[in-house]
Amino acid sequence: MSHIAEVYAKDLGVKIGKPKITDHFYPNIKGNYICFDFEGKNPSEQYKYWDIVQSLISRILDSQGISLLQIPNVSNKQKNFFIKKSLLYLGISNQNVNIADTYGVPSVSVLSTVYENNFNFFDRAIVLTPDFTEIKPSFNPNCQRLNEIKPEQIAQAVLDQLKIQETIKFKTIKIGEYFTNQIVEIVPNFSAVSEELRGKPINIRGDLHWDLENVVRWCQFSFVNLYLNSPFNIEFLQHMPNLKQVTYKYKKQEDLTEFFKALKKRKINIIIQPSEDFNISDVRFEYFDYNVLPEPKAQEEVKASKFISKKRFVTNAEVFNSESSAKRLDKSNNFVYDEASSKELESLYLYDEE
Repeated sequence: MSHIAEVYAKDLGVKIGKPKITDHFYPNIKGNYICFDFEGKNPSEQYKYWDIVQSLISRILDSQGISLLQIPNVSNKQKNFFIKKSLLYLGISNQNVNIADTYGVPSVSVLSTVYENNFNFFDRAIVLTPDFTEIKPSFNPNCQRLNEIKPEQIAQAVLDQLKIQETIKFKTIKIGEYFTNQIVEIVPNFSAVSEELRGKPINIRGDLHWDLENVVRWCQFSFVNLYLNSPFNIEFLQHMPNLKQVTYKYKKQEDLTEFFKALKKRKINIIIQPSEDFNISDVRFEYFDYNVLPEPKAQEEVKASKFISKKRFVTNAEVFNSESSAKRLDKSNNFVYDEASSKELESLYLYDEE
């Protein structure tokens, strides 16, 4: 069967020529720069770790006098010019890879829905994909396997394309399932509140320290998920307009029926987490109207030296990157496996520096 271009050429009596790309000047004060496009429309184009990629290459690029600039929202011709003048295109595998290759600009892009050979027909492109050895590509725009590509792979490919003779000494060990969640946990052992958290969701760790006055203050200031291990006077609920959820750590046999009814009456969501001392089925039978979920268990030890966290753990008005760090009074990014960190691994990004 003839290609559609050949059919048009025959019907119109014209020759098939090569496609022509045009561009138009776009002002830019940066001489040497990488242009990037990180914002994909579909889930299959949304990579979660671009910030880590940038942190891995920023120091090296700065030493080479190279900037990292986002492709501006301009006309197609101006965008073409912006890519044409760049040293490299970095980002999603889309038409920008084609444009860059047309101008002889190298590129590093990520792709998750098809094999590299289905996309990469270019001379100067590195296209990174997940490992398709066992699980084949889905060809689905909702596929989220893009995040299987490690940041250090992308960072090293950028340096290789730019012919910079440096090696990325970063090795991913474990990426927690909830690492990208912006979690704020506050131990209510200080009276101040943060204007930054006004109207924002936060966790109040009343199970670690209990001060009703401080808890009430936070429940008037932010949207609160309150952790408890014992009930409090339900009369104070009228002063807690933004208490949205109570996570109750069930440590001992007690009658909580009236307390939970008062919470439910105010449309406060209730989660009951029995300790390992209880049979969870028995607790579910007793409190069948509520969500009874197992308490997070300690995970097996992971050998890693460093960690990244988007979590903020606040105690005594000091901010730490994790509960484990707070207990050790350590504000560095050194990872230590202990009782606290074993239960918050899913909130952390663990790595080594080789």
